[in-house]
Amino acid sequence: MGLRPAANTAGRNPEADLDAGFWLVVVLAALCLLGVTGLGLTGLLSGGAPGAPSGGPSASGPSPSAPAASIDVAALLDPAIRPAPGIALTDPNGQPVSLASMRAGFVLVFFGYTHCPDVCPATIGTIEQAMAAYGPGVRAVFVTVDPERDTTASLKAYVQFRPSSFTALTGSPSEIRATADAWGVHYARVETSVPGAYSMSHTGDVYVVDPAGQLRAQFPFGTSADAMTATLRTIAAATASALPLPAPAGSPTPISSGAGSAPGSLQVEVASTSVWAGGPSPVILTLTGPAGRINDTAIQPVVQLESTDGTSTGGPVTAVPVRPPGLNTVSYVATVEIPTPGWWRLAVSATPGALALIGSADVAVLDQGSSARIGSSAPTTHSPTLAYRAGDVRALTTDPIPDLRLYQHSTTDALAGHDPFVLVLDSARFRVTTACGKALILARYLEDRWPGVTFIHAEPFRYAVVTDTPVLEGSLADPTLTDVANAWGIGGDPWGPQSMPWVFVVDSHGIVRAKYQGVMGTEDLDVIAALIAQGD
Repeated sequence: MGLRPAANTAGRNPEADLDAGFWLVVVLAALCLLGVTGLGLTGLLSGGAPGAPSGGPSASGPSPSAPAASIDVAALLDPAIRPAPGIALTDPNGQPVSLASMRAGFVLVFFGYTHCPDVCPATIGTIEQAMAAYGPGVRAVFVTVDPERDTTASLKAYVQFRPSSFTALTGSPSEIRATADAWGVHYARVETSVPGAYSMSHTGDVYVVDPAGQLRAQFPFGTSADAMTATLRTIAAATASALPLPAPAGSPTPISSGAGSAPGSLQVEVASTSVWAGGPSPVILTLTGPAGRINDTAIQPVVQLESTDGTSTGGPVTAVPVRPPGLNTVSYVATVEIPTPGWWRLAVSATPGALALIGSADVAVLDQGSSARIGSSAPTTHSPTLAYRAGDVRALTTDPIPDLRLYQHSTTDALAGHDPFVLVLDSARFRVTTACGKALILARYLEDRWPGVTFIHAEPFRYAVVTDTPVLEGSLADPTLTDVANAWGIGGDPWGPQSMPWVFVVDSHGIVRAKYQGVMGTEDLDVIAALIAQGD
């Protein structure tokens, strides 16, 4: 999918351009060291490219206020809102990660390498300033262009002093090249006079992906933190008010995600934020054809599991169409048996009307470890309720404003009554990840939509209430799990007790139908609840 290029490179040697850009940055850095402080890098590089007024980044929170008049936000916005290219790589812990799994807010994507002496440190510093000024709801994804040196071990050391909202990704040379090509990013190895001490020339732009996975803006190297923050607020304000974003002068009319697709092509997106190996795993798919998103409940797409080299594994699976109540959109759920964790491909064929469409999507598949397995009977350990704790909700949750409906029923009550239920293992107080507390918010929203489903919250960590304050048993570095958390197996390898939150979906027969770890979206639970309700 084409992105707006940083510059017109038609008829030019991209590696030569990269080399020239690299040495230009070196010269500029030298000028800065000599005291050239009155002219910012943005002005030097582009002669008036978007910048910020003098002074530090705004200290205001993430409210979508209007940007300062001196910042030309429109010049930074992508002229056509479209789905961002995919990212399917590996994090510093060796776990597969996809861009779709990060949709808890804005994502700032940029490419670089850890040995970079100038462009990358400057970009990281600017991004972190913008993130601090904007507030919660934005994270950064650093994709290395130097997988030879940037292994998972080196990236783990590299990110240990970065904010928790900063993620670094690596992969094989072919995976990195394919990812960079999809984003329109160029890079090349530059040899030096010292054997092995090479550098990398690379595109220095930062790309903005919104919570819906749409590419919304592009920051050239040198864009200020104020300009980045103002752009994020503009996008957030336009999204909240449903008003169109200001378009750059002379830009084309925005197109829908399905426009321009060749006949016969099918855009496949994996909406599930957790897909599991070692048993049946429901995979939520959204499909887009030449005319836009497909919302036809009469079709049943066929899904074939493949390795990333295209080798088929197992037989084809028929996906079930699901339209949650009150929504006009249709998702398709394929229950796929995936043998091992890692990256896999789903080849999909669908026939809406007279069209025969085919497409594929790569998916990061996780190791279930010791957690309660999909397709197995739910554990029978009793989750505590208000009645069990004599009405003292402080002993049940660290949520300062608890929703008491989440503590009326235990998991054993639901199993005995053959009631479908959603178990949320999350902590509002003891946050071991940036996703902690967010599954609780998700449950509050969805329990109003699904009155026939019992939503149950259980704290994952042992604690005592001292006066009115929850006091953790152990430490955040090594928390002690509750009996419920242990019964559902979330503390074992490869996840461990710091992997919160977890959510399990159980049907009326007491069978675990889905589970999610970490960041998750409403679609994960909404679609699965609808699937269970329609008897599939």
